[in-house]
Order: sequence, then C-alpha cells, then structure tokens
Amino acid sequence: MFKLKLSFVLIGFLLCCPAVVLKAQVIEKVPELHGEVVTFPLIMIDVYPFISATVDGVEGKLMFDTGYGTSISLNDNFITLPHKKPKSVGVAGSGQSFNTNVNDTIGEVKFRNGLIYRNLLAISSANYEFLQKNITPDFLGFIGHDLFKGYLFKLDYLHRKATFYKATAERNTSMDFLIGEKVLAVVDFEIRKLVNHPLVKMKIDGVDVVGAFDTGQNGLLQLDPLSEKRLKSKGSVMISDTDSYGDTLLNVKNIVMGGKLTTSLKGLVSTDLKSTQIQREKSGIIEPNLMNIGYRFLAQYKTVWDYANKKIYILEY
Repeated sequence: MFKLKLSFVLIGFLLCCPAVVLKAQVIEKVPELHGEVVTFPLIMIDVYPFISATVDGVEGKLMFDTGYGTSISLNDNFITLPHKKPKSVGVAGSGQSFNTNVNDTIGEVKFRNGLIYRNLLAISSANYEFLQKNITPDFLGFIGHDLFKGYLFKLDYLHRKATFYKATAERNTSMDFLIGEKVLAVVDFEIRKLVNHPLVKMKIDGVDVVGAFDTGQNGLLQLDPLSEKRLKSKGSVMISDTDSYGDTLLNVKNIVMGGKLTTSLKGLVSTDLKSTQIQREKSGIIEPNLMNIGYRFLAQYKTVWDYANKKIYILEY
C-alpha cells in the first residue's frame, strides 16, 4: 500500500514498454477482469508500477497497488468528476487522512492493451494532489485487488509487464504461468484481516519477522530494540545511507523467506513501531518485527501471486 511519505531512494527513472495491444474488449458496469489471460504493460516511476489509461478522455497513469483493496479509485483533483458524492475519510499508510467520494457513473476507462470499461457504477475517488506532486503529475488514481479477483498474476519489473491468469482447476494442474520460468522457491502466505495483504513468515539471521508483500512501496524494515541490536551487532542489518527525507536506509542480509529462499536486500527504509501502526491494525499484524516487501525485492525477482492457493512463486529474472 502506498506510503504517503516517500521514504525511499528515488532512483529517478521513467521506463515504459511497448503496448501489448489486444482486440478491444468492452466491459460494462463492473471493473473486473475477464478472459483467460490479460497482460498490462507497466511503467516504472521511481519504485512504483503504473498502468497507462484514459478516464473520460483524460490520459494518465494508474498505480498498480496490491495494498489497495478497491478495484479502481480515481484522482478527482486530476479528473473532473462533477457528480461525486462524499463517502468517508481515507487514511494513507503514513497516517495522513483525506476525504473520499463515490461516483455514480464513470463513462469510460480505456487501457493500452485494448481493455475498455464503460458506465462503471459506484467508483470511488479522492483528492490525490499530494501524489501528483510527489510522484507524477498525471496521477489518475489506483488499481487495486478487486479488479483482479479470481486471478493470479505474474509481476515482471524487468520486462515491465503484469500478466493475469484466471484461477481455474485446470490451471492448477497445467501451471501454464510457469512455462519457461526457473522457479527459485514457492512460499506459502497467510491472509488475516485483508484478502489483498499476503503475509509470510521470515527470519533475518534467526530472528523472526513477518513479511508483507505490497507493490505500492519501496520496502521497509521495523524491528524491536532487542532484535535491532542483535542483528546490527552480527552485521546482518547495516546502515547504508540516508535518503533526501532524512530516513535511514538499510542493507539486510541472511533473510530466509518462508524457509525456502535465502536473499539479501539493499536500501530498505528503517522505520519504527509507531509508523507501522495503521498497517498493523488493518492487516492484523501483532508480531514485533515487520518487513514490507516491495520494490527492493520485486526488482530482484519475478513473482507469481496466487491468492486462491495462498502461494507466491519466486522466479529468476
């Protein structure tokens, strides 16, 4: 889920890939995927994956954020939505609140891959001006979990694409999403309060840590004082730098994910317990140590997220 404070190493690149153009498919009323396999080209801005789209004639980018539950949420600071109605108050991962709205009808959402949604009902929106300022001026909003309910997906930052496969019994047998791939590990995850928040058991040099997969961020590490002292004394957690916001960045080694994959990560943001409280409450995390698994991991490995079977496949690039 997007962290409002950009506590990341902003590596300052904008990468796009050729459009994957399919035969136009028009879907009415409800923003959900249809079809066996659907591929979206990704644009990487800093540490965030985006999907280009046009909403009611306005061109821009939707952040692909697995930490976001709703199918689509629009930026009504960028798109004129004259009939929006107040709904509630939303809260960003860092604690900042903002007003959310609901829109009876969105005329058209068009993607570069030929997928078109028309006359969408009850679409949420909010004023995401702060994301326009901090990430990209053409911030259209978010794409979240409900858009791809009933699908597993393969995330490939290296080749800038996300491919969604309809979850079926036949696919569980054929495993066609793994054809041509080298599988490094298959990690089981659990779901607690939120169906879109996969949580995995991890260890850093023997210290227990909960890992939370989330495309909407860079990656961070929060340790209790005893664990932090122990891991820093062993050299498994080392301060590497500070970013432009004054946040401490960490290099972390001897990470074992789900008992299956051993890895190291560079440039994780160091944070404290207070800063993770909102995420902890939403996801049902009670363990003292937390690692958010975002860009720093996903840029190293291709991954398949299988929500139905609660597995994440970690593949070699």
